Amino acid sequence: MVNVDEYKAPIKSPFNVCLWISDLCNLSCKYCYAAPLSGKVMEYDRLCKLLDELNDLGVFSIVFAGGEPFMHPNIFDVIQRAVDIDIPVAVLSNGICLNEKTRNKVEKLVSGKKFTLQISLDSIDSTINDITRGKGNLVIENIRALSKLDITLQIACVLTKYNIDNAHLIIKELYPAIKRFHFMEVQRTKNSLQNPDLLLTRSQAYEFWMRLNEYSKKFPSDLCLPSLRTTLRACNEGSPEENHFHQQATFTSNSCSVGLTNIQIDANFNVLGCDIAKDFANMGNVQYNSFNDIWNSYQAYQIRNLPFPPCYKIKNAAGESLEDYL
Repeated sequence: MVNVDEYKAPIKSPFNVCLWISDLCNLSCKYCYAAPLSGKVMEYDRLCKLLDELNDLGVFSIVFAGGEPFMHPNIFDVIQRAVDIDIPVAVLSNGICLNEKTRNKVEKLVSGKKFTLQISLDSIDSTINDITRGKGNLVIENIRALSKLDITLQIACVLTKYNIDNAHLIIKELYPAIKRFHFMEVQRTKNSLQNPDLLLTRSQAYEFWMRLNEYSKKFPSDLCLPSLRTTLRACNEGSPEENHFHQQATFTSNSCSVGLTNIQIDANFNVLGCDIAKDFANMGNVQYNSFNDIWNSYQAYQIRNLPFPPCYKIKNAAGESLEDYL
C-alpha cells in the first residue's frame, strides 16, 4: 500500500478545470471527445458548491463545456455565479443556441468581467465546415452578431484533412471584429480514430503552422494566436520575442501532463485527467466527495503515474492502439 504522503498531488490544485456541464448536444461532430453523450446535465446545487471548492483551492481558471453548455437549463445562473467569483471564466460553445435573446442575456451578465466565449468553427466556407461539424451558416451568422457585443470572443478551429488548406482564412473574414483564434490539430479521440479520413500527417500539420505563422504577419500585433505561439516553440521555429514569449520561456516539450494541470469533470461528476482518453483517465467522482479528496487520492496518483499516456489505449477503426506497439 502506498503511503498517503507519496500519492498526494504535487501541486495544490490544477491550473484549469473544465466542467462538462451538459451532456446534451445539437451537433454530432466527427471528432467529438465527449461522445457518446449520456443526455445528462450537471446537478445545479452540487455544481455551485464545486465552483466554490475550486476557487478556495486556487484554481486559476474555469471553463464550461459539454456537449453544448447552453443546453444546460441553468446556464445563465451558472455563468453569473462563476464570473462573480472573479477568476477567468470561459464557455466553449458550438454557437447554435446563441440567438439574439441568448446573446443579449450573456452580454448583460459578463460585460466588464473576466469572461471569454469560444465558438467552434472549422471553416468560413460552410460546405467545408459542415463535413465535420454542421450548421455552419447559422453559426457564422451568430458569430457576426456576437462580435458586435461587449463579449470577448475566441474562435476555435479543429484542423483536419478537409480544412487544412484554408482554415487560416477564418482570420481574414472575422478580424478585427474578433482578434483571438485558437487552432488545434484533430486529436486521437475514440471518434476521430473511427474516421481516419480526418487525421493529419505530421508534414501536413507542420506545413499549416508555418503557413499560419507567415499569414499572421499580415495583421496588426493585436491578433492573438495562442496555439501558434506554443506550436512554434514546440517546433523550435521563430523567436520568443517575435511571438511575445519571455526569452526564458520553456514551452518546448510535448510531454503528457495527464491528471495534473488541466482537469475535466463530466456531467456525472467524474474527474478526468484527460479529455482525449476519458475512458482511461478517471481519477474519482465528486458527486459526494470533495474535489480536494479526489485530487489527493490514490486513484488520482495512479492516473498521474501511468507508464504511458492514456490515449495510447484508444483503438482505431482496425482495432489497433499505440499501446500495441510499445
